[in-house]
Amino acid sequence: MKLKELISRARTCRRFKGDHRLSSETLADLVDHARLSASARNHQVLRFITIADRDTCEAMNALVVMGGSLTPEQRATATQHPGGFIVIAGPEKMDDFALMDVGIAAQSINLAACEAGLACCMIGAVKRNEAAALLELPKELQVKLVLALGEPDEVRHLVERRSDGSLTYYRDENDEHCVPKISLEEAIIIRK
Repeated sequence: MKLKELISRARTCRRFKGDHRLSSETLADLVDHARLSASARNHQVLRFITIADRDTCEAMNALVVMGGSLTPEQRATATQHPGGFIVIAGPEKMDDFALMDVGIAAQSINLAACEAGLACCMIGAVKRNEAAALLELPKELQVKLVLALGEPDEVRHLVERRSDGSLTYYRDENDEHCVPKISLEEAIIIRK
């Protein structure tokens, strides 16, 4: 599939087929895509924690919020939890260039997951200190971003901006996850 199609299909997923567990090997392969990606000044300061163990996955799931703009009944049920997690960690003090590495790594993992028929949710709403304790993260590292991964259990697609101008994602009347996007004309503000 072409890259543009892959990017369009790699939408955030918040409902997973909870009985489909991801292996440590699958998660490591996804991390390898991030490892090979660009890094600001090639400093490669990020480190990754893969979580395939069911009990640790459930403990991590309790420390994150997926779908803050959704109502509680629209969020995942207990049977729709992720099949695994990847935690992106880095030093406490990261300059703007190093912070870009988090986004680059997350998008690389997201695209690789999509290509493999999996889905991803990049989660910033995480109890970072509790997650660090759960993972026994070395003191010099902090949780920067959590990625929930698994087999999707929801339809997700791009739509035009809502008639009221809102860009907030939502579930439509068919319970499909809709992600409004601005038009290309809106995105490009100057052409010379």
